[in-house]
Amino acid sequence: MRFANFVLGAVLSGLCACSHSRLGPTLPASHGHLSRTMAQYLDPKTEGLEVQAALGVPSHSVETSVVVEPAEAPAIFAEAVQVLSGKPTEEHVRQASADLSAACDAALTQACDYLRTNFQPPRRIAGEPPGFPEEAMRERAMAVVIVTFQLGVDGLPRHVQVLESAPYGLTEAMLTSVKGMRFQPAMLAGHPIEIPYQLQMNTRFPGAKLTPQEELEWGRTRAAHFPTSPAAWAHVARAYARDLPEDPQYERALRKLTVLAPNYWWAATELAWLHARAGRYDEAAPLARVGRKMASHNPYALETSALVAFHQGRCQQAVQEQQQAVAKLPAKWPREEQERFQRVLTDYQRQCETAPTPASH
Repeated sequence: MRFANFVLGAVLSGLCACSHSRLGPTLPASHGHLSRTMAQYLDPKTEGLEVQAALGVPSHSVETSVVVEPAEAPAIFAEAVQVLSGKPTEEHVRQASADLSAACDAALTQACDYLRTNFQPPRRIAGEPPGFPEEAMRERAMAVVIVTFQLGVDGLPRHVQVLESAPYGLTEAMLTSVKGMRFQPAMLAGHPIEIPYQLQMNTRFPGAKLTPQEELEWGRTRAAHFPTSPAAWAHVARAYARDLPEDPQYERALRKLTVLAPNYWWAATELAWLHARAGRYDEAAPLARVGRKMASHNPYALETSALVAFHQGRCQQAVQEQQQAVAKLPAKWPREEQERFQRVLTDYQRQCETAPTPASH
């Protein structure tokens, strides 16, 4: 296509992974911008998975009401892994996924890591991208269309719904395209599993570069028109994190995003960070757990969890998690951040040496 780029995939419009993210961030930067940049630095290929979580789609598990006590988690984890090591039925895979997620919720790091490393996202294997309507080309339309659907183990989309629409025939083109698509299904430990999924179509034209203010206004417009779209609110929150982290509207956007997408690690982590910095540790705790569960490899999620644990009297946990955060910082990460993480760890260790052992929570 000569005059426009048509981008189709499970990726977020605007504020996408920077091509220089492997070089690390430029300081000063907000905690929210640093945590997201870290995620891109560690593995740019995970952007699609991250956005699936942002849009309310669990990246590795079906919705479940299973609750596991911490003492039970190792046995539940071992049983689920054993099931997935054999030839389970579709229902057994779903149950194992639910059990692993529950064990992860019970703070068993092995379960969280297993889910993260053994989940394979879907991949389109048949069907064409949407055609580009002539009217959209004439108008040089910068637009986003998002559709959601259930993606079965047969790789076929079902129950297709429009989450964000666009004019000039773009929505219709997207729906026509999805009807003809087939996917390699999502896999958990090599076994197909049904998941909710979504596709997003972005249009971009050469030279149509937005200023930071225009980027924010575009996000606000999306959120106003599609208030139930997590992608739109993620657009807004990330713009604030990058450019206006002190604006009160940043916290409002994060709050809205965590309601719409409760499993999105980034929103949960950064709202927990803001709560903790304001001394609202009880509000921060459940959000920090989400970040710890969904992004146990990200030093900023670990740092946030450690901060909350420290101020709730869980000294040993705080020290352990901050140690993990320090160890997981890439060698090429900015020296100022390396030193800050280490200072926090030293402070926790010093204060916890004389602190009384708290009752277990």
